[in-house]
Amino acid sequence: MPQNAKRQPMDREKTLLALLPLVIAALLGVVAGAAATNFVRVPRVSELETYRPDIITEIRGANGATIARYAIERRILVSRGQIPPVLRNAIIATEDKNFFRHGGVDVGRTVSALLANLRQKSYAQGGSTLTQQLARAIFLSPRKTITRKVNEAFVAFEIERRYSKEQILTMYANEIYLGHGNYGVEAAARYYFGKSIKDLTLAEAALLAGIVQRPEDQSPFRNPQLARRRRATALARMRAEGYITEKERAAADSEPLPTSPSLEETIVAPYFCEEIRQYLERTYGEQELYRRGLKIESTLDPRLQGWSEEALGWGLRRLARRHGFRRPRNLLEEGYRDLDTFVDPSWEGRAAGAGAAVRGVVLSVSHTGADVRVGKKVLPLEASGIGWTNAKDPSKILKRGDLVTVTIEPKKDGTEELSLEQDPKEEGAVLIVENATGAVRAMVGGYDWTRSKFNRTTQALRQAGSTFKPFVYLAALEAGYTPSDTVFDGPISIVFDSHQPPYRPTNYDGKFRGIVTFRRALEYSYNVSAVRVSEMVGRAHVIEAAHRLGIRQKLSPYPSVALGAFEVTLAEMTSAFSVFANQGLAFPIYLFDRITDSNGDVLEQTRPDAREVASPQACFQLLQMLKGVTQRGTAASAARLKLNIAGKTGTTNDWTDAWFLGMTPRYTIGVWVGNDKKTESLGKGMDGAHAAVPIWIRVVEKMKDGGALDPKEDFDAPPNVVFTAVDYETGLKATPGSPRPILETFVSGSQPTEEWSSRWEEITRLPWSLQRSFYLPKKGEESGEGAPAPGPTPAARPTPAAGKPG
Repeated sequence: MPQNAKRQPMDREKTLLALLPLVIAALLGVVAGAAATNFVRVPRVSELETYRPDIITEIRGANGATIARYAIERRILVSRGQIPPVLRNAIIATEDKNFFRHGGVDVGRTVSALLANLRQKSYAQGGSTLTQQLARAIFLSPRKTITRKVNEAFVAFEIERRYSKEQILTMYANEIYLGHGNYGVEAAARYYFGKSIKDLTLAEAALLAGIVQRPEDQSPFRNPQLARRRRATALARMRAEGYITEKERAAADSEPLPTSPSLEETIVAPYFCEEIRQYLERTYGEQELYRRGLKIESTLDPRLQGWSEEALGWGLRRLARRHGFRRPRNLLEEGYRDLDTFVDPSWEGRAAGAGAAVRGVVLSVSHTGADVRVGKKVLPLEASGIGWTNAKDPSKILKRGDLVTVTIEPKKDGTEELSLEQDPKEEGAVLIVENATGAVRAMVGGYDWTRSKFNRTTQALRQAGSTFKPFVYLAALEAGYTPSDTVFDGPISIVFDSHQPPYRPTNYDGKFRGIVTFRRALEYSYNVSAVRVSEMVGRAHVIEAAHRLGIRQKLSPYPSVALGAFEVTLAEMTSAFSVFANQGLAFPIYLFDRITDSNGDVLEQTRPDAREVASPQACFQLLQMLKGVTQRGTAASAARLKLNIAGKTGTTNDWTDAWFLGMTPRYTIGVWVGNDKKTESLGKGMDGAHAAVPIWIRVVEKMKDGGALDPKEDFDAPPNVVFTAVDYETGLKATPGSPRPILETFVSGSQPTEEWSSRWEEITRLPWSLQRSFYLPKKGEESGEGAPAPGPTPAARPTPAAGKPG
C-alpha cells in the first residue's frame, strides 16, 4: 500500500482534533448567544402565538361518520393533556431524551453529531432536539447547512424562552410528518391503526415515534422490516430511559405490524361530496377549504347512498348485457409480466364484499371455468357465471391476463363465486330527497366516478318526457277538475304556427282509447290525453304550475310541453315531485345541515324553509292518481313492494331517456338512465318501466329490508278531502254492479252523483272512434282556447259531469 494512502486518514484525524476546540468554542458561543436573544431579532417566532398548522376539512354523513377529507396536509390537532404518557414517553426517549433538561439545544448531543459528521464528511446525523425540529418544520428550510443549524439554534432558544415544555411538545406532536400524507400524531394514529392517540398501545406508540426520522421509507406498508427495526429501537430507548420494563418491551416487540391503512382513502358518495367541495371553494375560498379544518355536517345517509350505488350499477350492467360481451383489456398484451403483483386502483381501500362489482385478473382459464384474482383473493368463475354471454366454454371468450368486471356472489356452503359482468356504456343517476326537509340523503351522479366526474343529477339537462305529465294534471286539479273527469283519447290536430304543420301527438303504442278518466290517462301515460288536458287548462297555467314547484328551466308554450319536450335536471324533477308528497309544500333541496370552523364556531346552518306552492287538496288527489301508476299503470311492477308508494315513469323519443320518479311517505327517489350523447338510444323498448323502474325498485327493496321504510306508513290526507267509490273505467259513482270499483279522492262537494250502469260498460267497450258520439268535449279541448283562472284556488270550476259519456 502506498505510504501516502496511510497518511491521509491520519492527516484527517489530526485536522478534526485541531478543529474540535474551535467547534466547542463555537457551540459555547451559541449558548452564550442565547443570553442575548433579547437583542437578537429572531424573525417570526412570535407568530406561534397565532400559528395554526394546516388541518383537514372533513365532510361527515348524517350518522357522524367521515365521508370525505380535503387537505394539503392531513392533520387533526390535539391539545395539551390529550397526548397520552405512552406516546409522550416514546417520542422523548426516541427523539430527545434530555428534552426536559435542556434549553432548546442539547450541547452534548450536538457535539457528538458534529464529530460523527466530520468523520463521515457528511450531514448524516443531526442531533436536533424536539425544539429544534419544531423550529425547522415551521420557520426554516429542511436543507442541511451550517447556516440553517445556527439559525435553528437561535429559534429554538427563543421558542424555549416563550413557551413551556408541554406547549412545545404539543406543537411538535401536531406538526411532525408521519408518512402517507399524515401530519401530526392524531392523523397518523387514525391512518395506521384506526384509533385515536388516547387508545394507542405501547407497540403502536413506539412505531410512530420510531418512524419520525424517515416516515415514507420506514412505513410498515412499504418496508415492514425497516419499520420493525425502528420500532425495536424506540422500545429499547424507552427501556433504557426507564419508561417501560424489559417484559413490556419484549411483549410489544413481538406484536405484529399493521399491514394496510385503517383509514380508507376513498371518498364515500364522490358526486355528493364534490358538490359540497365546489360550494366551499366558491363561498370560503381555497385557503379555508384545504388549510383551515372546516367541519361539514352533511345530509348524506351512507346506508341509502350505498344501496343507491349498488342498485344503479346493477341496473346499468343489466342493460349492458343486451349488447353482448365485449373483449376486455389484456394485461399481458399491454406489457404486464407478473399478474400476481398487479394492483387495480379499484382495489385500494375497498373491501370486495358479496354482490359488489369489482375488477379481476384472469389467472387461468379452461373449458369449464376460470380462476380470477380480486385483490388478494383468487375466486372461481364457473361456466354458469358466464351464461348471459351465450358462451358455454369460458375459454372461448376469456384468456389469461384479461382484466374483467365481476360480481362476487355467496354460495350456500359459505364460499364465494364470481359472475362475469360488463361495464356499461350507458349512464344513470339516482337522487333521494327527504320529503319533510328537502335534505339530500343519497346522490349517485353516474356509474363510476373514476370514469366520469360529470354529475348527472345536477348537471345533465335531459328531456323530461312523460314525467312532466303530473304537472299537467296538477294544473287541471287546481282548476277544479277531478281524477274522475274524462278526456277523449283520440286524434287531435293543433295549429300553433301557421308556417308549420299542425301538431298531431300519438300514444306510445300508436293506439287510441276513446273516453278515459284523468286517472286512467295518467296511470297508463296516454300522450294524446295529456295534450288535450293541457289544452283545456291552458299551456301557460301548466308552465306556471311547473315553475311554482321548482322547475327552473325556461318552458315554451308549445303544445308538446305537456309531453315533457324540454330539458330538466334530475335534481329539479325530484325536488318538484316531493311537493306532491308534502301537500303542496316545497322544501329547497340542500346538502348540509351545518358548517363549522376548526374552533367549532358555526359559519353556516341550513334551516328547512317550506313554501306553499300548490293546493294541498290537489296535490293529494294527484298523489292518489300516481299511486295508481304503481298499482295498475306503467310502473305496476313496483306493486310487489307492498308499500304505499306513488310515481311516474318517463320515456323520450327513440328511447334516449328513461325516468322514474317515485315517492314514499318519507322520501322522493328519482332515477334517470340514458347515454351521455343525447341522440344515442338505449335500445328499442327501453322505456322508463324497463330501464329505470327496476333500479328504483331495487333501491326501495333495500331500504325496506334495512328498516329505512315502514310498510305501514302512508301519505297524510289534508282537510276537506273525501274518498268515494267510483267505477274505474268511467269515473261514475260506483254501484254494486260496477266491474272495477276503486276509492277515488275528491275535494268535498266535487264527488260524482251520477251512478254507473251497465250501459256505460257497453260504451267503453266500443272502438274509440265509435265512442266519440257519446263524449261532450270540454272548453279548449279541441281548440286549445281553454284557460280557466290560474292558481291553486280558482274562482270558477267546470261542471264535473260535463265530460261524462253520453
